[in-house]
Amino acid sequence: MRRRFSARELFELRNGIPVDDLIQDHLRMAAKRREGQLRFLCPVCNEFNTATRQATNLARCFRCERNFNTIDLVMIVNGSDFVESVRYLKRLLKEIPRHEDRSGALKQMLQQIGTP
Repeated sequence: MRRRFSARELFELRNGIPVDDLIQDHLRMAAKRREGQLRFLCPVCNEFNTATRQATNLARCFRCERNFNTIDLVMIVNGSDFVESVRYLKRLLKEIPRHEDRSGALKQMLQQIGTP
């Protein structure tokens, strides 16, 4: 059976879209920053006992003990299946600048305001 999405594509979707941005800006989940950490309303148990970790690009609920990657979050919050969620994230990935693009844009912005 042929796979619909390659492992590389899925890796990019799980890691190329910052989970914090997905939660706050795209899925518009209830979220707040506390002690520098993003806390969000868990879509499974509706508790704020959550955190995200930038190093792994995962979100975790400590109450229901669920880990979420970007695909999981889209599936649960949007009520979509795996294929629909992957397509949603692929469209989103095209819209957001790549990490290297963002650092270049930041450098350019700093140069414009006169910061070395």
